[in-house]
Amino acid sequence: MAIKKFKSYDSVKPYGDYEALPVGGYVLRIMDARAQENQYGQYVQVRLDIEEGDYKGYFMNDYQSQEKEDKKWHCTYLLNVPKDDGSERDGWTARRFKTFTSALEDSNEGYHFDWDETKFKDKLIGGLFNEREYKKADGSIGRVTNLAQVCDINKVRSGNYKLPKDKLLNGDQGGGTATEGFINVPEGAADEIPWD
Repeated sequence: MAIKKFKSYDSVKPYGDYEALPVGGYVLRIMDARAQENQYGQYVQVRLDIEEGDYKGYFMNDYQSQEKEDKKWHCTYLLNVPKDDGSERDGWTARRFKTFTSALEDSNEGYHFDWDETKFKDKLIGGLFNEREYKKADGSIGRVTNLAQVCDINKVRSGNYKLPKDKLLNGDQGGGTATEGFINVPEGAADEIPWD
């Protein structure tokens, strides 16, 4: 008995080789930025892609290769807006926000942050990628390359940066160096990232 040809055989794509993004520093281009709000407050959702080097267009290629209906963009940075409540957490949030806007200003000659996040589009910024562990649906642990921090593009181009430590589920922090070769999601903002 011969096997029966299924309907999608001629159109379905075979699995190809998947090349994981090595940890390291990359010059990124901002594809889009949107102000959002959730139960934790306001934040800016910034979608980025690699602009220079061997991995240029990495996240666009990844997005275009996805065959599911609910495609996900795998390089999104979520920037919380401080609440001005005087808390320690708010101080950390303010410093992280200012680090982002300062890196944008330092990376883009003539640009000055004016509280309009839509103007982030097409700006360059440096991105430092480490590894982050996550729990899979089957209970096992996976690892993903994660946009952990932003910086001035000149730090990336010169190689003069220190990678943030890997984020491990057991609380340990793995070491990260510039010679080692996804998504920064604050609490409560997960799964609001699929932009077309």
